[in-house]
Amino acid sequence: MIPLTAENVAHYLPLSGQSPHIKGRIIHVTHQIPYNILRAQHTDHQLPLSPPRSPSSKYPPPMPALDEPSSSDAVAAAPISKLARHHRRGTTLRMRFHAADWTVVERRGHQALYAGLQSLRKDYETIHIGWTGPIKEQGTCKLITPNKLALEDKVKLQALLWETAHVIPVFLDEKSHGHYEGYCKQVLWPVFHYLERSSSCSSRVEKSYWDDYVAVNRQFAKTVIDRYQPNDIIFINDYHLLLVPEMIREALPDAAIGIFIHVTFPSSEVFRCLQTRNEILQGILGANLAGFQTYSYARHFISSCTRVLGCETTQIGVSHHGTLISVGTFPIGVDCARVSQFSKQPGVRPKMNAIRDMHSGKKIIAGRDKLDSTKGILQKLHAFEGFLRDYPEWRNKIVLIQVATPTHGDHSKLEAKISETVSHINGKYGSLEYTPIHYYHQDIDRDEYYALLSVADLLLITCSRDGMNTTSYEYVLCQHHKNEPGQLILSEFTGTAGSMSAAILVNPWDYAEVAKSINDALTMSLDEKVTRHEQLYRHVTSRTADFWAHSFIKQLVTISQQHDLQSRATPTLNSPKLLTDYKAAKKRIMFFDYDGTLTPIVSVPSAATPSPEMLKALQGLCNDPKNIVWVISGRDQATLDEWLGNNIKNIGLSAEHGCYVKPVGSSKWQSVVDGLDMSWKSDVIEIFDYYTERTQGSFVEHKKSSVTWHYRQADAEYGAFQAKECQNHLENAIVSKYPVEILVGKKNLEVRPMSINKGEIVKRILSKNPDTNLVICAGDDKTDEDMFRALSSAHQSPSSVWPERDSHLYSITWAEDIATTLYPHIYTNLNNWPCVKLLNATGTIGCHSLKKKSGVLYQANTTQDLDNFIHNNSLTNDAAVILTLDLLTTSNLEQLIQTKKVAGIIVLVKNELNNTNIPSPDSTCPNCQFGLYANDSDPYQWNSQALNLIEQSFDIPIFAIKPIDDISNNVYNQINQAVAYNAEKQYRQYPLKAVDFDLFMWAAVNAKTCLRRDDNKPIIVVSSKLDSRALFHDLTIGASKDISGLVAVLAVAEALSRAPVVLDTLPKHILYTLFTAEDWAFAGSQRFVKDITSPFECTNATRAIPCPYLNATCTFPCVRNADFKRIRFDKIESVFEFQSVSGINSDYMGYYIHVDDQELNQPLVASLEKYPGLKSASSDGIQRKLPPSSAMSFLQQSRKIKAAVITDYQSKLGK
Repeated sequence: MIPLTAENVAHYLPLSGQSPHIKGRIIHVTHQIPYNILRAQHTDHQLPLSPPRSPSSKYPPPMPALDEPSSSDAVAAAPISKLARHHRRGTTLRMRFHAADWTVVERRGHQALYAGLQSLRKDYETIHIGWTGPIKEQGTCKLITPNKLALEDKVKLQALLWETAHVIPVFLDEKSHGHYEGYCKQVLWPVFHYLERSSSCSSRVEKSYWDDYVAVNRQFAKTVIDRYQPNDIIFINDYHLLLVPEMIREALPDAAIGIFIHVTFPSSEVFRCLQTRNEILQGILGANLAGFQTYSYARHFISSCTRVLGCETTQIGVSHHGTLISVGTFPIGVDCARVSQFSKQPGVRPKMNAIRDMHSGKKIIAGRDKLDSTKGILQKLHAFEGFLRDYPEWRNKIVLIQVATPTHGDHSKLEAKISETVSHINGKYGSLEYTPIHYYHQDIDRDEYYALLSVADLLLITCSRDGMNTTSYEYVLCQHHKNEPGQLILSEFTGTAGSMSAAILVNPWDYAEVAKSINDALTMSLDEKVTRHEQLYRHVTSRTADFWAHSFIKQLVTISQQHDLQSRATPTLNSPKLLTDYKAAKKRIMFFDYDGTLTPIVSVPSAATPSPEMLKALQGLCNDPKNIVWVISGRDQATLDEWLGNNIKNIGLSAEHGCYVKPVGSSKWQSVVDGLDMSWKSDVIEIFDYYTERTQGSFVEHKKSSVTWHYRQADAEYGAFQAKECQNHLENAIVSKYPVEILVGKKNLEVRPMSINKGEIVKRILSKNPDTNLVICAGDDKTDEDMFRALSSAHQSPSSVWPERDSHLYSITWAEDIATTLYPHIYTNLNNWPCVKLLNATGTIGCHSLKKKSGVLYQANTTQDLDNFIHNNSLTNDAAVILTLDLLTTSNLEQLIQTKKVAGIIVLVKNELNNTNIPSPDSTCPNCQFGLYANDSDPYQWNSQALNLIEQSFDIPIFAIKPIDDISNNVYNQINQAVAYNAEKQYRQYPLKAVDFDLFMWAAVNAKTCLRRDDNKPIIVVSSKLDSRALFHDLTIGASKDISGLVAVLAVAEALSRAPVVLDTLPKHILYTLFTAEDWAFAGSQRFVKDITSPFECTNATRAIPCPYLNATCTFPCVRNADFKRIRFDKIESVFEFQSVSGINSDYMGYYIHVDDQELNQPLVASLEKYPGLKSASSDGIQRKLPPSSAMSFLQQSRKIKAAVITDYQSKLGK
């Protein structure tokens, strides 16, 4: 595999030498902003200016100068140099900003990151989003939690940060502890650095930390989404925010998103230990570009994607859900000019002299590390002890100055061990006149830090794991002024090691090697020292933080531009347009995949025989002289001949993904792979045989030009696991040596020659039919994407073989869980997208989410089983109780919830439902308590079933599973197997099989409208709703009705769009509305009416900006109902509601018109009855009013509105 360096990536994606042009801004996202924040003890109540929503100028104002010493701003020096007190005052200051009660001070630490991000401000408009960090009270350093801050205080701080540095702060609540100190430091940091995790982090505690991690990531994502503008570039940094890319991608599918991970990334074997490995990888894969410090970290990430998610990989990245996510290495550097400025501050030289005087005549080894086990301080001490032992000539001639800066977390045991080791070495090799090791567990000020780096003869870095150690870069820069530059000994486990080859690289665990390297560095000739230093200096000054940031952005811009097309969602097939183009075309070519397209996917490949109906349809297409029909399959020649060639005349066939073709009218197969090297097949077969022996139910299919390993009949979970292992094996052993590629199909892996695929055959066929003006291509999986790409490229390229520029191309994709109707695109059916996944090694079934509960599976088939569970005190774990439908009653649910040990409920539906056990609302008159007829003495009973369940409020998830297809059958069977396992273990043996419940809901949101506020045209509301009237929408009443109403609304819009008039000249506005949360409560329509009738309000402090709704100066910000101010309720003339028009609930194959006031609506009813299939619900002489409907919300506000509700039922809700 080609290394994923920036240079190699550039070979495939050429980059210009100039900074790329960006139409938008760059949004930097870091865990913490580059400032510490202090608030005065006494609040100043002056009103501040609120920050504008967008920058007042393209670029933020310049930062204040750094060379203005002030005793009040200085930081006291640590006593390394032991100077007099007035000399230990730092002169290198941190930037400070003041406004009202707030003081903002530049942070120390992470300077390379912040310098790189700041360098982009020279070329681009940038904003920076990050956590405020701990907010402290000035003088006392008392922590101030964000929830204790008044809104006015927050606005002042936001204004200060925005006006001075274009920073947008994120205020985190108590979840920030569980996020940073919890999940980041106790889970991710140990795993990423190959450390043993804390024993205090139990599974329950880790779950709590994970919830906080997700919540904080979501808060960051929301902040970015709220500030995002089209064409912005989003640059996310480090492991604290690994979920943010995917969260942003869900809301902004076309955004350019990059993430750079500054820490190490572990091997897949270690990474797989994380319980949340899938979520983390999917979070990162939401980006267009994932960057790492070294190639090995990038390789580990790619390997994890392959082994955990089963992703395909290419030379430049990872393919995930049809999108290529580029992966690259971008080693970070430092701000050389800033380091040089710091090292030349007036306070540095006296401290250099003081340190030399303290250790006169001795060589100085410097070490400055954070107090963390990954930094290798103990290893350094042991190596130095070995150096003093093995090279006694250096005793009394050398000192080690080791600074260990404090970090977050409890490192008291490590600090005690270090102090003990230092005392041991000093006691063994020291004397009254000589102390070999000078150890400081404290922060040191910047002057003293650069003084130490400048005087050191050797810098010793022995990290066991480190992302990128910038101290080594700063040391090289500080040594450049010396005639005899000091040397750098660097652990090979740092991210810096791969790019600093002139340093002396060591294994920190090999103490003897480190000791020898120290001696070699001290005794090295002057010429070699200078040569090594010059090489290091050239690298450090050319690979700066500026270079890192610009390289990453340049790559991200280029990649995001290339990903624009592939990231767009495939639209639904426009059938009417296809039919029109089909009739008009003079010559048509059709390409069909076989498995999954012409026939369904089956467990046994040999059973996928074509149906008589399909053969008849294909023959009909082939009989049309204008048609050329090809079936392009991965099947072998014999199978295609037997199933298609011998049964259909004038059909073209292509076997083994394009390796063999049989043109239309030909009786012989033609080989496309003659002359290709097939020597790789024996190696591939050997690997496939290896996995076949170890995967029961799998088998190898031998073809002439390819080899396929099938595991559809194997255990689903184990087969998928083995497939990932096998794919990883093939990637390392075969793909790297031979010109072949791996195709990851549906329950199979196929290896084939790289130069042959379905796309190449399609291009050949097109080149022989240049007069084609309609192409239809249909497929269902990744192997068919080659056809789609080839056709898309040919259709768009002016130099292609496609001469007819007005020709039409239709690419049609099928998938197992996507039907061809509109319904599944709106509703997520539990049976087709189960909440329950396959059992895995942890014993857990399920998918993780932001809010979830997990419970051990417990089945209750009878009332006795239920009683046993409710009264069994030995079951202490949260349970996922499995019920039959007849046990799903309000009383049973209440008893289960009272136990406080139920995480969720699964209802197993075994047989067809009947009307007597359908879960239904408890009210015979839905909405009668608060609806239009709430005061009627005898309200009409629209719902006669009334089983008293749906309107109850339960704060636990309830799912239904019915075995109706392969996926739900698999889920159904796995649940039964898991229940049997738990019962066998008597709920006492770990791991018990559990289920994770996704808890989510769609919320109604305000929608914008294009109606003009000052327009006096009357408004006709055409409405429907998006939610169903049932507990389980696919099993109970209402399953088909609301979607039919939506289709009706869309049909009205489609019909009016074809009207031969200009819409602006229409005498009335037509407002299309789709309401959610309607059934039984009418929350969506009630909220809509409230929004458009609420008075316009503005709040908070005044700003002199024009109001977009009032054309006058208004207060800032505008917060109330801005999106609805163009809709005036008094202009609503009539309401048409399509509630359920599927036509399957009545003997009458038409639709009924329901109205409230018969006299008022008589002209409306008479007009509608002119259309065939529409008649009044009261046509039989019985006066009926409105059924439960959204129209009631409008009529409650004004009975003068004409309203008609069109349904397929007359007197009661359909079943």
